[in-house]
Amino acid sequence: MMLDLSPLRASRGFQLLYAARAASFLAFGVLGVAVSLQMYALTSSSLQVAFLNAAVAASMGLALIVGGWLADSYDRRAVMVWSRTAHLLTILILMANAALAEPMVWPIYAAAVVGGSTFGFGMPAIMAATPALVGREHLSGAAALTAVAAQAGAIAGPFLAGAITAGAGLVACYGIVALISGITPIVLAFLPPLPPLAGPSAGAPLPVLAADEAGFMGGLRYIARSPLVLSLLLVDLVALVFAVPYVLLPELATHGLGEGPDSIGLLYAAPSVGALFGALASGRAGASPFAGRWLVACVAIWACACIVLGFSDGMVPALLCLATLGAAASLAGILRAALIQRATPDAMLGRVSSLWVLEETIGPALGGMQAGTTAHLASARIAMAAGGGLCLAATAAIAALTPALRDASLAPEGKRKADDLALAAVDVR
Repeated sequence: MMLDLSPLRASRGFQLLYAARAASFLAFGVLGVAVSLQMYALTSSSLQVAFLNAAVAASMGLALIVGGWLADSYDRRAVMVWSRTAHLLTILILMANAALAEPMVWPIYAAAVVGGSTFGFGMPAIMAATPALVGREHLSGAAALTAVAAQAGAIAGPFLAGAITAGAGLVACYGIVALISGITPIVLAFLPPLPPLAGPSAGAPLPVLAADEAGFMGGLRYIARSPLVLSLLLVDLVALVFAVPYVLLPELATHGLGEGPDSIGLLYAAPSVGALFGALASGRAGASPFAGRWLVACVAIWACACIVLGFSDGMVPALLCLATLGAAASLAGILRAALIQRATPDAMLGRVSSLWVLEETIGPALGGMQAGTTAHLASARIAMAAGGGLCLAATAAIAALTPALRDASLAPEGKRKADDLALAAVDVR
């Protein structure tokens, strides 16, 4: 059950990609907290912080559409290097503004738009490059290693941001982020060329909105015709909309558990801690002939943890529920990543990855609105229990109606089945 390190041993290219992504996760963890602290210090408004996050999400969503097209049209190494280099402009804007005697708000919004856009342009290429670097037999291990780096950045980043900002100040904090982020494009430049493999998208730029297999809409059409990929994305969306209770944690801590503000931080940290342990214990996932069923089971545990959280009467049970939720979500994400990348032809990976990241950006926003509205009409506890119940029911229905999801395998002998599913989806008209 230990973490599978074989992708790092098998591929120098993946070692470089992993090092670059680990640096990025840490930089993003520090940057997100530092920018939020600065915005709140300037405006004394949580609404402004929310608008800032919305600006990042909106710009990233639009850029992802173009990013998927770029990843399936051009050398993915070049797309990654240039997008990560352009991302440095975000930090330079923030540093220059923080160095002013009276920092302004509008440059922070400008940096948010630049940062969201550059992330969206490059993320599909990074995700699409992984199968070419590690081989499809190591996708689960690669996803687990990526999850570990992501959770480590999510845990260490906020701590570093607070410590550096309180000690050396915001300019120094942004300077350290710039230093870490500057490593990323340099490391990525040492990757081998990563052009899209044979397929309708190889060899020439694609029309972004062409309604055929060679355009962006081809990615949507492929997902719609692939029962496995479509069901994986639907299960993910259902969980993100109904069983992500993070916006309810302040109300739960204050009114449900009778705790103070210091306990809210523990509640927010618990899912990341659980997710880290889940990723570290994912070693056998990459060889499972029942990966689809395990994924459904993980989402079911995720939903049940959300339900039990709604009925928790103490801090310790609530923390255990959130840690369990994080661990189950992490394992489900690892399996989902491996199955999607294994079942999707290389020529489609950029566009499918862009739609996947877009879903994971929009899903939590919709989930927050859903949970907040339900809590306003009833209570936080009811919102958590009802959301978990809806997630459990919807996941069971999707699994019952989709044999391709139930039969999905990551075992070596299951590779042919996964490839056959992908080819059959492409041939359906």
